[in-house]
Amino acid sequence: MSAEGIAFRVIEILNENRIPYMVVGSLATNFHSTLRSTKDADVVVQADLGNIAHLIGQQCDFLRVDPQFGFESVTATQKILLRATNEEFSVELFGLSDDPHDQERFKRRKLVDWEGRPTWILSAEDSLVTKLRWALAASRKKDVLDVENIIAVSGDVLDWPYVERWCDQHGSRSLLEKLRDELRKR
Repeated sequence: MSAEGIAFRVIEILNENRIPYMVVGSLATNFHSTLRSTKDADVVVQADLGNIAHLIGQQCDFLRVDPQFGFESVTATQKILLRATNEEFSVELFGLSDDPHDQERFKRRKLVDWEGRPTWILSAEDSLVTKLRWALAASRKKDVLDVENIIAVSGDVLDWPYVERWCDQHGSRSLLEKLRDELRKR
C-alpha cells in the first residue's frame, strides 16, 4: 500500500469511529503549501493512544504497532508509532497534550475535503507556528523550508496577529521576521 493510502486509511478509521483528531506535521504543511516527500503521517488524537493504536492495528494488517510509547521532544507529548510492514512509512499518533498551543490549535483545526475524504487538519497558521517552534528547538532545516513555503503560498490569507502572538510566546518571533524579510527580498 502506498504512503498516501496508509495515511488515508488511518483517517478513515478515525472518522468511522468518531475519534477527534487532526493531521499535523508534513502532511498538514503539504496541504497548506507545496508538496514535499515525507516518511510519516503525524496525527494528534483526543483519545487513549493505546486503544486507538490497537484499533488501527486490528484494521490495518499493513501496520505494526510499536509496543513502546514515546515522547515528542519539544512538548514531551506522548506518542505511539505504527510502522508500515514495508518499513518505509509510519504513522505517529500523538496524544492531545496540555500544552496551551496544542490545546488552541486543536480547537482551531479545519475540516477539509482531502481528495474526497473529510479530514480534520491543522490550520495554516498553526502549522506555521508549530514549524517555527520546531525549527528553533530542533534546528531542522526542513522546518524552515516548510515555514517559507507556507508563507509563500498562504501568506496573504494568514491571521498574522494570531501567528505573531504565538511566536512571541514561543520565542520564535525573530526567526519569523527574518524569514518574512528574506522572502520579501526575493
